[in-house]
Amino acid sequence: MFAIIGSIIVASFYLVSARDEVIYLCGNFVKGVTRDSVTRQLDTGLFLRYEQVEDGQDKTIHVNSSLTQNVFTCTISLDGNDEVIEAVFE
Repeated sequence: MFAIIGSIIVASFYLVSARDEVIYLCGNFVKGVTRDSVTRQLDTGLFLRYEQVEDGQDKTIHVNSSLTQNVFTCTISLDGNDEVIEAVFE
């Protein structure tokens, strides 16, 4: 019984940490931050995964956590100079 409760507590800690990581880093990406700075910061995440997508002139970086299965995401839009236009947490 204690093992089950302990496992639930540990799993909850990791899920909250993964969510907080996405929230915290998404808040760092304000207008004008460069793509290089964004990727350097994202590379410091323990649970993060991200994908850079270029579709014509639209450039975005989609960020989520491997532990939360896309429940919490951050979408970062970049301009033609590879600078952040906006970052939206969902």
